Parts: sequence; structure tokens; C-alpha cells
Amino acid sequence: MTDAAAFRAAMAHMPTSVTVVTAYAADGTRPGPVGCTASAVLSLSLRPPSLLVSLAATGRTVRAIRRAGGFAVNVLSWEQRELTRRFAEEPPCRRFDGVPWAYEQGQPVLIGAAASVVCAVDSCYDVWDHTLLVGRVLHSAHHPDRTPLVYHRHTCTTARWQSDYHRAVVDNP
Repeated sequence: MTDAAAFRAAMAHMPTSVTVVTAYAADGTRPGPVGCTASAVLSLSLRPPSLLVSLAATGRTVRAIRRAGGFAVNVLSWEQRELTRRFAEEPPCRRFDGVPWAYEQGQPVLIGAAASVVCAVDSCYDVWDHTLLVGRVLHSAHHPDRTPLVYHRHTCTTARWQSDYHRAVVDNP
């Protein structure tokens, strides 16, 4: 069996989108938007359109999602790369300070994201120290002019080479 450090090092070689998962926390001492950085997000199905998200089970964002019954996945753009650290490390009460956002289907969506998907919670599964959220897609939007942020080998980067290849080879054979 592998140890946690070896597993983490191996997973660093798997590029993944950098997302911020957001929800509206209607209760508690500070109602308003909550969110956290997440890299374990994937498209689950097209029929019906759905996502699978894995978040730390003890986080405020998971509690808010369970209570709200919905969430948004915001695929960060290269221009938003500083939000990666903010939504991972800042105290929850300061994560949205100065960050432009708007409501979509009752959930906070980050303005400037490369893509956003708003979901209703279909089911939740507690697995070890994480909660798996299955979300039924209510709304999705993407902005082809914004380059998505990618996390690879403990560094934020882009898949710009892919876009350049697509323009050079696929669009202009």
C-alpha cells in the first residue's frame, strides 16, 4: 500500500482544472456566499447533465451546499489565478472580499470565470474524510476568450498549447 506522500506526488502529475465551488450560506452568523478551491471535479453524465464534486467533509462550503441544496462550479481563468490561494487559504469570511460575483439560479457565480456550472444537489456520499456531491446541472456557461487555469505538478498553468494546436491544426488544416 502506498503512503499519502507518494500518492500525492503521483497525483501531481495528473493535470486538472482549478475550480472554486461556491454556495449560498443562508444560516449562521454570517449569511452570504461561501466557497473553496477544488480540483476533484468531473463531468458525470450528459443524460441528465451532471457533475461529481469531492470536497473536504468538514468544510463550511459542504455544510452550506447541503443546506442550500445547490452549488456552482467556477472554472478559474488565468486572470483569476490569485483566487486559487485565496479560496484555499484565506479565512472563509474574507474569501469573497473584492471578488466580483453574481447570482445564477440562486448560487454565487464568479465573474470572469472561464466557465461556470450551477447544480442542484442530487445526492451526497460521505467517503472517508470527503463528501462526494452529485449535482444535476441547472445552468452552464463558458467563455472561449478566457483561458482556463490548470493545476499540474503543484503549479498553476494553462493549457494554452492545446488552444494553439487547435487553431493551427484543427481550424486551419
